[in-house]
Amino acid sequence: MKIDLISPHSPINAANRMKMAFDGVSALAVPRQVIGNGTEHEMILWVHRPGVRNDFKTMLRARMDPHEGGTRIRGRIGAPVSAGLFMGCWFTFVSLFMMFGLVMTLSASAGEWTLRVPFVGVPMLMLAMGGFIVWIGRRNGRADRDEILAFLAATLATRPYRRNEL
Repeated sequence: MKIDLISPHSPINAANRMKMAFDGVSALAVPRQVIGNGTEHEMILWVHRPGVRNDFKTMLRARMDPHEGGTRIRGRIGAPVSAGLFMGCWFTFVSLFMMFGLVMTLSASAGEWTLRVPFVGVPMLMLAMGGFIVWIGRRNGRADRDEILAFLAATLATRPYRRNEL
């Protein structure tokens, strides 16, 4: 999901305000909260959950540009593109393997098809496991997105950018 926000703070001031919000935060000791890093030109934010590793976590990757005395924040919020590409390749490869196994099983003679059933069953289990991994990884996505946007509103006083503003 693309975002386009306006903050009344200059890019340097916005970067300093975020630095103060993250100052003294250790990723290992911090409770659940929004953390990140960046400069006056770009930022990366995510919701940290102690003791949880999640490569599908919702992240905000955005550029910060000067805009009428403030900052315009434009970027993308959602799961990393790399995770989506990996899972797309995973599902494609396993589906092709399952189709090959299905063709092998259906073309087998009456007594041999039971030997070829694992070539369909194992890929089906792998597809189900991939779906489960995606579901587990993405189940907090909307809440994380809302939490990141609320953090920006509280820290940088952001609001949505409207093209026809005066």
